[in-house]
Amino acid sequence: MALNMYYKNGIIRKTRSQISDELLTTLYQIHNNANFPQLTWLIDNFYENPQIQPNVAKLLADEVVAFERLLLSLHLPFPMLPLQKLYSFFTGAATSGQVIYTSN
Repeated sequence: MALNMYYKNGIIRKTRSQISDELLTTLYQIHNNANFPQLTWLIDNFYENPQIQPNVAKLLADEVVAFERLLLSLHLPFPMLPLQKLYSFFTGAATSGQVIYTSN
């Protein structure tokens, strides 16, 4: 089941993103890796509809980039576009100081 996420972008508008089941499978590759504590937290709380604070969103964005670099260095196939969209989403929330709300 996918994790739907959004943060407020103005009075009425919302910026949305989603972690699909396919992307979740990719993220499980780094579950419990000490280099990715925020992504591990997100995976562990995936079905509990966590709220993500802006400072955590920034850390998540940084870890998404590090994860992408790791996959590239190992020459492993990965869903580049979904990871880049996830990075942009987390960065946008952190930059605008918005809380990310989630639901399954």
